[in-house]
Amino acid sequence: MILHSVIDEYRQYLRRKRILFAGMFLLLPFAFFLSITVGPVKIGFTEIVQILLGYEAPETHARIIYHFRLPQALAALLAGAGLAISGATMQAVLRNPLCSPFTLGISGAAVFGAALVIFLSEGSVTTTGITSTKYASTIFRSFGSVTAGAFLSSCLATALILTLSGKRSTKPETIILIGVALGAFYGAGTMMLQYFASEWQLAAMVYWTFGDTQRATWASVKIMSLFVVVSVIYFISQSWNYNALALGEENARSLGVPVRRMRLGTMFFASLLISVLVASLGIIGFVGLVVPHGVRLWVGSDNRFVLPCSLVCGALLLLVADIAARSISPGCLMPVSILTAFLGAPLFFLMLLNRREV
Repeated sequence: MILHSVIDEYRQYLRRKRILFAGMFLLLPFAFFLSITVGPVKIGFTEIVQILLGYEAPETHARIIYHFRLPQALAALLAGAGLAISGATMQAVLRNPLCSPFTLGISGAAVFGAALVIFLSEGSVTTTGITSTKYASTIFRSFGSVTAGAFLSSCLATALILTLSGKRSTKPETIILIGVALGAFYGAGTMMLQYFASEWQLAAMVYWTFGDTQRATWASVKIMSLFVVVSVIYFISQSWNYNALALGEENARSLGVPVRRMRLGTMFFASLLISVLVASLGIIGFVGLVVPHGVRLWVGSDNRFVLPCSLVCGALLLLVADIAARSISPGCLMPVSILTAFLGAPLFFLMLLNRREV
């Protein structure tokens, strides 16, 4: 009788989590469609539906939808989902709810790597890569070169964090301080490159540091989609291992979890995904910190639900922030990173003051 009661209670627990996830998931199409309707040029609801369904519509409006608003909305969805689930997995493997790509300095490292590639090239930078180079080798003429620079730099930061976190004497709070120091170090390196850069290089570096979905193109959306899908598949497949790791490394090993390999794999995929997102859209801070923390307050610490819920909530948050950024001042398209910083910084401050395990 007691066993049946426990089973029924567990099923109700799972049902509540699934209903909550389903509710958040159903909000995504509404937020996505709303983001397509917002912009300096007013396009009616019926006309947008006709354009998306392939019916005849004014050519100018069709171009705005297909070449600007649609890739921008997809970029917001992909970046929000990728940053949120990366933050959730980092918090799981480092066992610290204050970990995120932003607070650990990985985002700053990625920007430094991208800035270094720009500094070593001689040409102009567009949303799809470095073009019109005069002396630089052909490797600097593609989007992949900037991404590779961001990725390698973020890998160095990740390797340092993993090395220090592997020491038994290192406390979780120390990892956060290491991340703050790394962020300051890479920020100083980026400023030094900007100081010695030429005018076009400086403009390009500043361009990459702004976190903005407006620069998204179909080419960058395809690249982000690939890396988000591959990384999410890996993260979701490790959700049980993350739960085991929450019990402690020794307990996880006794359950057959390859702790070191899982931690390295998670940080590798997270840093790879972050580098691609930063190289595509710039720094969008605090999404990877605030969303997983809030999700744990809603659904608990079970990573079977934390990861997919973080994925959906991150996409929702960035879509809503992007809509707000385009709606605050008509004709002025504010970078979405400004709003996420305004939202995330106070919440981060509150978490430091009232930190508790979730």
